[in-house]
Amino acid sequence: MPLPLLQARTLIATTKLNWELLNSKKFWLILSLAATVYFGLISLADSLSLPYLIQDDARLHVVWLERFSNPNLFPNDLIANYLESIAPIGYKSFYWAMNQLGVEPLVIAKFLPLFLGLIASVYGFGTALQLFPVPISAFLSTLILNQSWWLNDDLISATSRAFLYPIFLAFLYYLLKRSLVPCLIAIALQALFYPQMALLQIAILTVRLWRWHKGQLRLVGDRQAWILGSLSLIIALFALWPFAQQAAEFGPIVTAAQAKLMPEYGVDGRAQFFIPNLLAFWFVGDSGIRLPLHPPVIWAGAFLPFLLRYPSALVRQVSSQIKLLVQVLIASVGLFGLAHVVFLKLHFPGRYMEYSLRIVMALAAGITLVLLAEIGLRWLVQMRRSRTALNLWQRGCLGLVAILAIASLVVPAVPSIFLSTHLQVKGRVPEVYEFLAQQPKDTLIASLAEEASNLPAFAKRSILVAREFAFPYHLGYYKQIRQRAIDLMQAHYSPELQDVQRFIAKYGVDFFLIEQDAFTPAYLTPGPRWQRWLHQYQPVASEAIARLQQGQTPALAQFMDQCSVLQTKQFTVLTAACLMGVQPG
Repeated sequence: MPLPLLQARTLIATTKLNWELLNSKKFWLILSLAATVYFGLISLADSLSLPYLIQDDARLHVVWLERFSNPNLFPNDLIANYLESIAPIGYKSFYWAMNQLGVEPLVIAKFLPLFLGLIASVYGFGTALQLFPVPISAFLSTLILNQSWWLNDDLISATSRAFLYPIFLAFLYYLLKRSLVPCLIAIALQALFYPQMALLQIAILTVRLWRWHKGQLRLVGDRQAWILGSLSLIIALFALWPFAQQAAEFGPIVTAAQAKLMPEYGVDGRAQFFIPNLLAFWFVGDSGIRLPLHPPVIWAGAFLPFLLRYPSALVRQVSSQIKLLVQVLIASVGLFGLAHVVFLKLHFPGRYMEYSLRIVMALAAGITLVLLAEIGLRWLVQMRRSRTALNLWQRGCLGLVAILAIASLVVPAVPSIFLSTHLQVKGRVPEVYEFLAQQPKDTLIASLAEEASNLPAFAKRSILVAREFAFPYHLGYYKQIRQRAIDLMQAHYSPELQDVQRFIAKYGVDFFLIEQDAFTPAYLTPGPRWQRWLHQYQPVASEAIARLQQGQTPALAQFMDQCSVLQTKQFTVLTAACLMGVQPG
């Protein structure tokens, strides 16, 4: 065969192969999963890199699950009991089942994000294909979803909200496929793992029962939509009922009127909500919409409504089911507003916007990028056919687009960037953890230090109170936490040893963990070292500052050397038994 003919046939075969590859769903799905594996494995390696390292929210919502492995841990622990009471049933059951297989909760929490990410990526890819049957677009949507997950601390936390992504995307996928039973299963699972999103899913089905026709809002006549809506409501009620009864012993839930008077809900509070700045109130924090900022390319999705008006064959491939994204947003806004009206009855309003908005914009962004690429290629082809040379401005714009495209892929994948958003908490005092871990399992530690929040995770011992566990949502719980904090501050800074001894007897405290500068006014005074959460407890905090400024020496400070059992550069551990044995002078 002549060489030119052979080369021509090879070129044709290669071109055909490349074209088939570019249109292969399997190829782009594998590439999507590869992105998840990349982010997940690096995150896993980071979480396993140090012996005392735990994700911020995992130290709150995963640590107490260690009682599945050792029922003797955290006995009669108010904090652990409260966290257990508010944890969704599905979430607890999953960790219990895994523990029965011999895997401890804190170990599961390290590996779980990768597996949840893979499941979410499969359903994200499938959902994107249902909306726009172009594999590269589905890949881009899934990639942006992955970037958003791994540039935040939701998935990596391995808490109940880590489960919402795979379950919610499964719900969207089966809804688009009109698969009744799997869709109902997704709703039930969401109610068991992350109830707020189950409410959103029901709201989405409710919105889908209506349509805008000839300037009027009308009910749809789709029989399956009504069946799905009715059954989902019944299933969700059964699944949500146990969750609604949880934490009853720690109730009631704080009302809006009460919260407005509580510094805990102010600017410097543990649960910032009533922020004076209206812009911050409506767009930042638990009270706001919480617009997705990472990755920036996700905002390309905002341009999709305009591009859908562009007349092209590719635009016509966008499914009519794209309206589902709008329905999700309508349902989210509705629940966001309702959550404001019934303050905390549906938890914080931001929960109903943050996650769904992130998913909707990522799905829309993948479609947008492909449609924009088509418009750009059409323009380049037209310029080439007309043999018109690109001017300096046009070349600069093309170069800028290329740089932005590369940056949107490369920058979020830089380990130092996405790992910094995972809020991994590093233990600073291994000597303290090792010492306390050797004490009896019913040991109780009292401390005003921020480090107290890490002791249950790293030492597996109970604490009296700490900032991270001072949740002001259920008054039955928070009144006890607040009283503990007040009593601890009073004992901590009282010059009378009898006050310390009465405090020890009241709570059964075994050890005090004290920072070396804890007895200086600067420790409690507003500034770089300000213990902001302690300043919520007035007038005790101000009285303590006044005592220190007047030169009064707290009783604990007087016995730092005599009753110390461990000293580090930053902390001293005092034994309560020694303090109780001292006779007041």
